[in-house]
Amino acid sequence: MTPAEILNYLNKIGGENGIGIDDIVENRLVGMKSRGVYENPGGAILYKALEILESITLDKDSAHLKDYLSIKFADLVYDGKWYSNSIKGLLAFGNEITKKCYR
Repeated sequence: MTPAEILNYLNKIGGENGIGIDDIVENRLVGMKSRGVYENPGGAILYKALEILESITLDKDSAHLKDYLSIKFADLVYDGKWYSNSIKGLLAFGNEITKKCYR
């Protein structure tokens, strides 16, 4: 299956079973609160699968550092800083520690 076919399949199966629905209140960059309901069943399933794979392949220090840095990564992306040097460094770290997961 192609990546698109996998995601479409997981969206169908997950959607039929109520997986991947998030109802959240978030803090916007300008300081106001915003409520959103997001549906991403295929992404939720793939994320959980990756989380399990990493739990059995990453050493403790790498796993803890990844968890810590993922919050900073999310903040940078949310703030529109996708092309910053910080993002490049965090992507390089992520690519390096997950090489073992995909061998």
